Amino acid sequence: MLLLVTFISPAIGLVLILWIGFTQVGKAIPSNIKILAMPIALCIAQLGYVQTSSASDLQRYYENLQYYGGSLGSILKNDSQALYLRDLLMYLVHRSGDERLLPYIVGFVIYWIVFYILFDMVDRNRDLLKPRDVICMILIIFGITFPTTAIGNIRFVTASMIISFATYRDLIQKKRGLITLLLYIVPIFLHTEAVFILLIRVMQGVARRIGLWSILVVFFIPSLVYIANNHLSLIPGSILKSAVQRAEFYLSWNEGGFATTLKSDPINLVTRWYGTFFILYVLGLILYSVKKKDRIKILDQPMVGYVFLVGVFGLACLNITTGAFWRFETIFAVLCPIYLIPIKKLHTRAVGIPIKLLLISILISIANNVRFTYWNYRLSKMAVEYFVGSGITIIVDFFKMIFM
Repeated sequence: MLLLVTFISPAIGLVLILWIGFTQVGKAIPSNIKILAMPIALCIAQLGYVQTSSASDLQRYYENLQYYGGSLGSILKNDSQALYLRDLLMYLVHRSGDERLLPYIVGFVIYWIVFYILFDMVDRNRDLLKPRDVICMILIIFGITFPTTAIGNIRFVTASMIISFATYRDLIQKKRGLITLLLYIVPIFLHTEAVFILLIRVMQGVARRIGLWSILVVFFIPSLVYIANNHLSLIPGSILKSAVQRAEFYLSWNEGGFATTLKSDPINLVTRWYGTFFILYVLGLILYSVKKKDRIKILDQPMVGYVFLVGVFGLACLNITTGAFWRFETIFAVLCPIYLIPIKKLHTRAVGIPIKLLLISILISIANNVRFTYWNYRLSKMAVEYFVGSGITIIVDFFKMIFM
């Protein structure tokens, strides 16, 4: 019933979800917590639908929709980058006649995965956790990157989360069938640089074995990108070649246009400084957190090595002026249950206090994001549209997309 109510009226659904959360504080975690993942995703999808800012990639995607009005076969045939999932998504949104369906779909996909992983991890560790622990992780998920910013990115965060979901199914749920395989492969046809997230998945076993030494990747990745770009003829596959070329482009783009704007943007500087602190702090906690009794490192826990390397790759992107660092930071933050829950299992005061300090520090990120949101979004217009928004509009859009 909550799912239906939230779809029809996201505003009412949001109130009900907040009320459920409020009434559970101080009580045991409900046994059916996973059913909240989809209603929450619908609430955030509606936020994407009413988003009114040009301070993201959304406006550029809206402008590009005009190029997807031909036949799908022709669009796919003429795509030199082989980004067929991007083409299909843009084509279908164009058919619907409603450009705002694009951030709605993206918002739903990203945050359904985020909250599915969170609540599934909570369900697997309900004897260890309390509702306040869930609230703390949600605070990190929303505090590091506001949903409007993640949704506005459109492709990379979406592709990365799909690969992360495949990794979760593979390493934690032990679901290793065709669906998981497709979830690994399909995202590289949405965003070229998703290849690097897939590479992280392949390398995650290395992080488990070498631990601290894997941080050396920070120093080698930029050089490897330049070397690979100078020897493109030796790289197999057009998608991998394109990924290397894009990576080299971002590494070299330090002046002009958006890069120059970001250099003098105080909000961007705070984001980078705090993001660097957050990643280094958590990586330090992961490396420090060892069970003295059985000497099992946190990195030995399923998927922790994967998220660890996401953070390492983020640090490797610090010398990139544009948004590469932020993208990895976002994935690292929204997957916080993967490493925070195993750390909490240690039940040690030495780890508990640093985690509390980390949560207090999140206030810096929240304040920075509030400031950015206030100055770049038409909040009053968004609030009104959110309040009157209805899933009926989405049904109509999907009908147009399929049948018209």
